[in-house]
Amino acid sequence: MHVPSNKRGLGAGLATVLLLAGVAAFAGGSPAAADPNTTTAVSAGPAGYTQAAPTGQPSQYSSPLERCANGVNHPISGPNPILAEPLNTQFGSNVGLSEYVTFSGNQYYGDWQFVFTNTSSETLSTDCALLVFRAPSGSDNHGYTATQQYGHPQQDYLEVPRGDGTSFYIARLGFHDVPLAQRQVAPGQSFTYTLGGIPNSATTLEQIRDSLKFTADLDLTANQATVEHYGTNRLTN
Repeated sequence: MHVPSNKRGLGAGLATVLLLAGVAAFAGGSPAAADPNTTTAVSAGPAGYTQAAPTGQPSQYSSPLERCANGVNHPISGPNPILAEPLNTQFGSNVGLSEYVTFSGNQYYGDWQFVFTNTSSETLSTDCALLVFRAPSGSDNHGYTATQQYGHPQQDYLEVPRGDGTSFYIARLGFHDVPLAQRQVAPGQSFTYTLGGIPNSATTLEQIRDSLKFTADLDLTANQATVEHYGTNRLTN
């Protein structure tokens, strides 16, 4: 039920993200360890944390609720600073999450799904959350789905090739025109980020899983400093 969102047709994909409730594979359980196309789940982040709740109503674009509704490109000069950073080798998160990665496709093309489950005791807002990870280069399809209905998402997004067949991917999730409740993930519920492209043996599923760092927006600053630091682009929605 994933609805794709890509650089050539992001608007149609992200504007029509569909409900995944009731799909057992995304209901918070661990994947089958024997499946060679699915990793085991790993966990990170605290069970308890404080996340500021934004004020405002849907479509009030000057309000904190709609802080990530609109965006612009943030071009930088010179090499991207992420290329000078050490590789992340352990899943990291500032909120309680588990994560596993599953691949479907063949040697010519496929989808990697990052499946996250809220393991904390708090209801998580994924609005303006930032994902940074490493995966095969050249993705042309990337999108967001969840176990409850989410409306009108978009992304700030960037691929930074490393020159070894892999790239860093930086994506900030954003929503607009929907109530706060439709941007939230309750304890035990799951959400999924999907990346489509051509497989490459330069990295394994486990390395892709462990490369990811998830940063929820806890203080309504929208992870803006990081987005500007890495020079992300706002994809059409």
